[in-house]
Amino acid sequence: MSDTALRLKNPSVTLYGFHLCQDLSQEPEQLRQDADQLWQHCAKLSEPLGIPDLESLPEKILSPSSQTAIASRYIELLDDDDKTYTAPLQLAGSPLTVQVDPVKIHDTYALDLTLSCQNTVAASEFSHFNPQGCLLASNIQASLGQTLVLYGEPVGTPEEDRTLADACVDAFLQGTDQKPQFTASGQLFGSPIFAYDNGKEKPTEQCHVLVWLNRNPETLKLVEKTSLSFFNLLCCRSKILFAYDQARWCYRQTRGLYSQLEQEVQGFKALPTEGDTRLEQLKQKLTEMPSKTFEYAGYLRDMEDHKNAIATNDHNYDYWLNKICEHSLEDDTIKFLEDFLNQRTKRFEKQIKTDLNYLKPGQQLFDQMLGSIRGIVDIEQAECDRALEKALRDKEKADQAREKQLERWIALVGTGLAVSGISSQTAGKPVESIIDPKESLDCPSAGVTPCLTYSVVFVLFHVGVGFIAALIMNRFIKSVSK
Repeated sequence: MSDTALRLKNPSVTLYGFHLCQDLSQEPEQLRQDADQLWQHCAKLSEPLGIPDLESLPEKILSPSSQTAIASRYIELLDDDDKTYTAPLQLAGSPLTVQVDPVKIHDTYALDLTLSCQNTVAASEFSHFNPQGCLLASNIQASLGQTLVLYGEPVGTPEEDRTLADACVDAFLQGTDQKPQFTASGQLFGSPIFAYDNGKEKPTEQCHVLVWLNRNPETLKLVEKTSLSFFNLLCCRSKILFAYDQARWCYRQTRGLYSQLEQEVQGFKALPTEGDTRLEQLKQKLTEMPSKTFEYAGYLRDMEDHKNAIATNDHNYDYWLNKICEHSLEDDTIKFLEDFLNQRTKRFEKQIKTDLNYLKPGQQLFDQMLGSIRGIVDIEQAECDRALEKALRDKEKADQAREKQLERWIALVGTGLAVSGISSQTAGKPVESIIDPKESLDCPSAGVTPCLTYSVVFVLFHVGVGFIAALIMNRFIKSVSK
């Protein structure tokens, strides 16, 4: 079909971006460090759209202290006077209008940015709404993801709607590497709607596009009535996808830890059965394993949190979907919105539950192994301490015995020397009588040989007296000791 046949009136593109601004670990009035990232990237659109005034958007956002002072789940963050900009881009001779509406929804910053043109354009001109791919998720960097809604009033027949929708998506993504697939179609508020998705899990890689072709005069009125419900519905959708992506990331990290800890189990079995080397290796494992098991438990806890987040937003998604259905027309078919709730969300919850059932027994195993290692280390350390204590006691006893033996020898030698000294001070007559019993010896007149003999015998005699005294003292000490 020729390009001129695929035309729309009053085309527009709306970007719904969602960014987490608060964590559970923070106080209610605190914001994440990267909370304003969504506004910063929105301000960068000033260059491709040619709107310098858009650069000052972050400074115009309501301050965090003012946000927390407002007790409301839904807070407008920008004055009405600062929401509308006119871009120099021209579509079919008409200027491009940019409407920016930043809000805070509970713990999430949300952006409603709409580019519109009041004229009739060819489907191929949708490329002008996305210069340099500036509206894609990779550039907006919304942590929870985003949805793009392409809107227009088709000029052709209803039979051409699907072809027209495909042409709008192709033109909008022209020059980019994004190729989302057609996933579903339906009818909302009397007008056909077509869904496209690239199936990516990571929010900054997703490309979720809805093409809404207005064929009913009631459509715009009903869109205005349900705009807040639709906004919240898409927010819940993004939160569900984000929680599932985070749960899968935690699963991959936990699987990696599971593999490491499984190797620790095998290494534990291969440890030597005795010796200091075994104790040192056990102590090393006792140092390394607690941090890994704690990290493992933390990922399991996070997976539980993400599962609860999916369940919560599942409930909220259903609530806002019912709000939209309250205004739907009789022939509306929004099965594609219901399928996300009934199929994908349920599959996410089931997958996370399966992952947890698979990984939780591992946590118990590692806790038990850590407890076993700690018990073995305590026992072996106690045995080593007792052996060391016994060795110290034995050494102390040996030292004491040696000390007593030394004291005894000192006492005996001292006794012998004392008795010898006393004996030597007595008269030399006993020795003289032994050498020459007939007459006394007069040295030195008696001569060298008799006198020398006399001196040697004199010394030996008194040493012998001391030795005998030492023997008597030794027997006495032994008797007293017993």
